Amino acid sequence: MTPRILFATGFLLLLLAACTKVSGPLQLYFIGSSRFTSGNRTGLGAGDTLATRVFVAADSLGGIGLKEVRVTVTYRPSRQPFAYPVPLTAFVFNNLPTDEQIVYLDTVFAAPYRKNFLLTSVFGVRTTAGAERWEYTATDAAGNTSTRAFTATARRTSADSAQLYNDYFLRLNVPARGVGTRRFIQLKSGLALPAYTVLGTSANPTPDQQGLTDLVQSIDGLRLFSPDTLGSVVRLPSDRWPTGKRRATRFRLTTLDKTGFDGTQDTTAIRQQYGQAASRVRQSLTGLTVNQVYAFRTKPFGAAPPSFGLLRVVGVPGGSSAGLQLEVRVAKQAQSVAFLE
Repeated sequence: MTPRILFATGFLLLLLAACTKVSGPLQLYFIGSSRFTSGNRTGLGAGDTLATRVFVAADSLGGIGLKEVRVTVTYRPSRQPFAYPVPLTAFVFNNLPTDEQIVYLDTVFAAPYRKNFLLTSVFGVRTTAGAERWEYTATDAAGNTSTRAFTATARRTSADSAQLYNDYFLRLNVPARGVGTRRFIQLKSGLALPAYTVLGTSANPTPDQQGLTDLVQSIDGLRLFSPDTLGSVVRLPSDRWPTGKRRATRFRLTTLDKTGFDGTQDTTAIRQQYGQAASRVRQSLTGLTVNQVYAFRTKPFGAAPPSFGLLRVVGVPGGSSAGLQLEVRVAKQAQSVAFLE
């Protein structure tokens, strides 16, 4: 799951799909293939992996160069899971946030401006039912813009939606190029975001996703750390993510096996696994082995209550696995408190 930002030459235009919204000489294209998504996708499963490749040509028709590439994702409804109230008649769909947007990438170029730009990204879609709109916008130094977008729709069964927990699989490949390709994980929603989404740059930090990040992948891909432990253990720039604004995620190793994990299905039982586990409280996950089950607690800032969940190790790097494979189960919160974070 390694995003790559590359620069390319004009011969790639022969492979590209048409552009939709264009202003002036700037051109932005999706590259379509059996691997890369270039149009709307429906019927996706929770956390399914997609890949896109976008090419920007800022030198066509005498263009003066590329100034900015911006990628946003809008989730409808919110990507956060919630529990339906009892009685169900108390549920009000219109109270759910319908436009929850994150800035996935915002790259600004200084003069002399780039003429061509190639972006390849691999990502997991939402783990809750709903749609997400990916919009790619390029802007040149003269203010011309070009935009492409697609919508990915994830489905879950009615039985899944009625459960008191949200479950999904996390597939975390070993980072290919060190610090910049680590994943920053939001356990509640199941998103595993790249560094440039969470950290941004010194001139353009992105604090919105920092407040929702529960775990950070190590450079070797074998370990996971609570954000508040980073600095002395794992390098993380404090100018882009102040130490006082990092979440505290804690773990306890349980005695559950896969059968026990599968059978722990209500909010109380999930929470009790964290409180009753006899093992010490951990701030990181190291030395993971297949079929270990950890209970965890995440603590957001402000008045929002903590979230509790379980994490089962399905695979570790080596053999047939390219990285950590985790099954996560998070207790849902009632609609009235689900969106306080």
